[in-house]
Amino acid sequence: MTSQADAGVVALVQAATVPRTESEDPLPARFALELRPDQDPVAIAAAVVELLAGLRTRITALSDLDARVLVLDLVDRTLAAARPAACFAAGYAVAERFGLITAEPDLPTGFFPEQVPSRGALLSGPLAGFPPGCWVDPEPALESTPEWAIDRMKVPAAWAVSKQDGQPPRGQGVIVAQPDTGITAHVELDGVTFVPGFDVIDDDSDPTDPLSESGNPGHGTGTASVVVSPDSHIVTGSAPGATLMPIRAIESVARAIDLAVQAGAHVVTMSLGGIPAASLHRAIQRAVQADLIVLAAAGNCVRVVVWPARYDECIAVAATNSADQPWPGTSRGGPVDISAPGQNVYRAVVPPSGSPDADTVGQGQGTSFAVALTAGVAALWLAHHGRSAVVEAAHARGETVQAMFRRLLRATAYRPTPWDPTAMGPGIVDAHALLAAHFDLGLGGAALRTGAPTGDPSKVGSLVAEVVDPSAASADALDWHRFGPELANALLQRITAPVPGSPPVGSVSSELARSIRDQRLREVLTDSRP
Repeated sequence: MTSQADAGVVALVQAATVPRTESEDPLPARFALELRPDQDPVAIAAAVVELLAGLRTRITALSDLDARVLVLDLVDRTLAAARPAACFAAGYAVAERFGLITAEPDLPTGFFPEQVPSRGALLSGPLAGFPPGCWVDPEPALESTPEWAIDRMKVPAAWAVSKQDGQPPRGQGVIVAQPDTGITAHVELDGVTFVPGFDVIDDDSDPTDPLSESGNPGHGTGTASVVVSPDSHIVTGSAPGATLMPIRAIESVARAIDLAVQAGAHVVTMSLGGIPAASLHRAIQRAVQADLIVLAAAGNCVRVVVWPARYDECIAVAATNSADQPWPGTSRGGPVDISAPGQNVYRAVVPPSGSPDADTVGQGQGTSFAVALTAGVAALWLAHHGRSAVVEAAHARGETVQAMFRRLLRATAYRPTPWDPTAMGPGIVDAHALLAAHFDLGLGGAALRTGAPTGDPSKVGSLVAEVVDPSAASADALDWHRFGPELANALLQRITAPVPGSPPVGSVSSELARSIRDQRLREVLTDSRP
């Protein structure tokens, strides 16, 4: 017999979800269940299925690398994204009922806009709240130099160094995994070397982008092109000799990273962002410990760095323009590790269906392209020195490959004038200087990131410090691991609030509200002013 308490948990789950409408093709409502070390995954899975017997559920391990995170899908329902407080409340209730560490909703957010909106969309609709001046017009002056981005990063000079030294050219032999929207056939990808990819959304081995309107169609093809496109057409990637592992993973990025590790990838590039998630953080930590280089876009149009780039373990890349100055829409701040071109970078464009005469290349903007270009430079560096030699050198210095690459990337960056290193990192990627640098360059330097209170690996405390006040983060003894995702979501909602004086944007769960002790943080969460 179902107890009253259990019925309450089921009611909260139902309140956080709505029936799926197949015509809209939404993803199933998904929660990541983080188990304690002493809990049996099989027993917990069975108990959750029993509790939610009135709903059609599917429970699987996150991956072969992490049996302690279970993925709960409500097959016939989707998360009510417009009611985030209800989604998080349901997660807290499930975690409490089964004694879990966390039960986090895989909540889609709008905190990483990718498509340049129309002027009308900037005045109303979901993008109305983003800071004015985020997106810029195309630049006709760049039409004659579509390779300008790799030139600013000194990539051709780096290619020449490898050729001169008899090293594998242009990233050859390095596998770059790319969790994104998937890819589709395109002239700019003709001649690219691929290894089998994955689709973690449909759980199969076909990473083809379905080009559905809800999934930012063609984005993965565009970001892939700036990494690996050969120089036989218009777009030239920063590592045209590298091998691409495409992964369709709009959500479930943690599973995508684990698949990349298991399939032998060497670099992971993530042109995506949103709020923190324990399962994602665990997957990034595993990848770094396995000596992969893991990079993520700093963020678009929200000013502050978003997740996963905000995690200490991840290399965060901000975006610049052809004049070596910040792209107006780039996220910036202490978590930025490095900058790279991201304003009007030439990339592959997938024409809309039924438009065969549409352009297949064009200028794109966003930190998505900055991180993809930088991932290509990581492939150049690994190929030039040999990955096994890099791993040996890093371990000899007590580092992971990620830590050594980040140190050298920052130490060899070139700094334009003017430049704000507190906002955009030490400078812009210099591939030539990176390949020529001795492995000891920058050893013993100062800590790369600051601002997060001790004991907050989620980095939400650093967001509180940035948005509210440093003392607010250190004064509030919050359970950052449990409440971090909801708090981050609430703060980012308020950063992007449309206009001062408008009604509050959403609300927070009663669980989070009761846990916040700092008065200034309470005031921010009840005031929609940016």
